[in-house]
Amino acid sequence: MRLYFGRVMFASVALLGVAGVAFADGQDDRAKLTGKWQGASANWMIEQNGDSVHIVNSNGAQTVEDISCSTSGKECAVKNAGHSAKVSMWFNGAKLVELETTGNSTVKRRFSVSGNGDTLDVETIPVTAGGTGETVHYKRATAETARQ
Repeated sequence: MRLYFGRVMFASVALLGVAGVAFADGQDDRAKLTGKWQGASANWMIEQNGDSVHIVNSNGAQTVEDISCSTSGKECAVKNAGHSAKVSMWFNGAKLVELETTGNSTVKRRFSVSGNGDTLDVETIPVTAGGTGETVHYKRATAETARQ
């Protein structure tokens, strides 16, 4: 019985250690999302503050989206391009997931960082009928390019 209990305790401690490392890695990867990202026709800015995320999507000087919401999955009422919308955000591992409903249209976006932390991948998936999914890649803005 002692040997069995010892093995169970060892396995439990080992599992908790692995889970702690996985959680820490996820936190580090989540922090990599923060910053300004530039693409050919659009830019993203992501700021994290505790359990809240602020996302701004712009096309040149025009702000397309300006969202502040908790990452708990609770729905937030927002205005996007002058239209009322509802947004929910949460993390799935290192990916930030955004579910946005405007009128009868629902879109899911997944934000993740790839490469050496210098590429933001924004995967857009239409949940309602119509439209096709796509993944667009953005480069991290340097101090010089962010001023432009």
